[in-house]
Amino acid sequence: MLHRPLRAFNPIALNLGRFSQSPSLLNRHRAALVALPSISHKHFFHAKTTPMSAYQQKTFHGYAEEEFRIKQDVVPGTYLGPIDNTKPGADKVPILFQPFHIKDLTMANRIVVAPMCMYSSKNGFMTNFHLAHLGSFAIHGAGLVIAEASAVEPRGRISPQDAGIWDDAHIHKIKEIAEFVQSQGSKMGIQLAHAGRKASMRPPYSNPPDSDYWREDVVAPSGGEGLKWDQTFVTPRELAVEEIQQVVRAFGKAAARAAKAGLDMVEIHGAHGYLIHNFLSPVTNKRTDQYGGSLENRARILMEVIREVRANFPAEKPIFLRVSASDLVEGVLEGPSWDIEQTVQIAKWVKEAGVDVFHVSSGGNVAQQKLNAYPGYQVPFAEQVKKQVPGLAVVAVGIITGGKLAEEVLESERADLIAVARGFLRDPNFVLNAAKELNVKAKFSQQYERGRR
Repeated sequence: MLHRPLRAFNPIALNLGRFSQSPSLLNRHRAALVALPSISHKHFFHAKTTPMSAYQQKTFHGYAEEEFRIKQDVVPGTYLGPIDNTKPGADKVPILFQPFHIKDLTMANRIVVAPMCMYSSKNGFMTNFHLAHLGSFAIHGAGLVIAEASAVEPRGRISPQDAGIWDDAHIHKIKEIAEFVQSQGSKMGIQLAHAGRKASMRPPYSNPPDSDYWREDVVAPSGGEGLKWDQTFVTPRELAVEEIQQVVRAFGKAAARAAKAGLDMVEIHGAHGYLIHNFLSPVTNKRTDQYGGSLENRARILMEVIREVRANFPAEKPIFLRVSASDLVEGVLEGPSWDIEQTVQIAKWVKEAGVDVFHVSSGGNVAQQKLNAYPGYQVPFAEQVKKQVPGLAVVAVGIITGGKLAEEVLESERADLIAVARGFLRDPNFVLNAAKELNVKAKFSQQYERGRR
């Protein structure tokens, strides 16, 4: 007879008995003795619970057999040799398929799945969609899978359907997804985010009720009608200094949750017109206190967030930072804006503060941006950081269409890693197709090996 043993970590999957019938009792009894029924008996354990009256509680019945995994003796995406050893250069291992090591993180190849918002969450919880979505990239050999921008506080979501990591209750599903991704041999991280003035917007696939939004509490370094991203966005209000400190602490608490979920790295989101980028850019930061004016002041919140995240995430695990290298408004808007020179300067500062990997994107802060997108269009920004900040690992991203372009970027020492986003949506088999382009026989997942023929 099969029993239903408890999973190793399941903070919300509890039958809370009488506490589940009374949110006030649950909130008063943060440590509750709970029982999970099984077919033949009950398993008892002592669990610390988070007040969850706002969430719909559910009893999970799990079988140990559901955790069975086929062992991947060789990590999918690993270089095995050339496909055709008669081709020129067949004896050389492309850099794209060489392992990458930083601190305790070892990737089988240099390909990163960049964070992509899926707008498929309720109350910040990841779901089985995220398990299938992120898990598929691991099965197909991505070296590192970074989960989407996950809000460090509820008002830091872009939409009501964004993922979050502001509550301990979120850890359970993130951990489940991470364990699957890691069981395939890939590494997994998460992007810690706050949407700033681009928050409380309608998700692209549905129309949540008005009660799901927080239009009166969209925050930014500076507020007012003239600081909306465009006329379709909400008018932001200015954060008080005390609130800024609350946000900084929220990033630290989110990093601690990422550690509890067993993630291999975290990425601080400082790009694309979200809160940290709002502070960095003089276009969106009009403050006259210690968080505005000079570059040092505008970067203050970023530096505080880095220190808080570093203090709450294991020292042996790396921290990534994603930035926009430019507002892309030169010749479009008058006055100072965010540019590559300032980006290089903060790259030097964040390296000393504890950032291990610098992920270089661009744009997203201003609706009037002038974007000229073509394959590899953001690589020159990554190259400048790579050349001017020795010892800081750099990720290049931006329409990197396949193996040959990726390898050219790495060979020319313009970056250390290659991130791909929409390319994986178009083709989850991006890694193995890149391998074919480079005459590389890459390891398939055990279960998919027959697909090679």
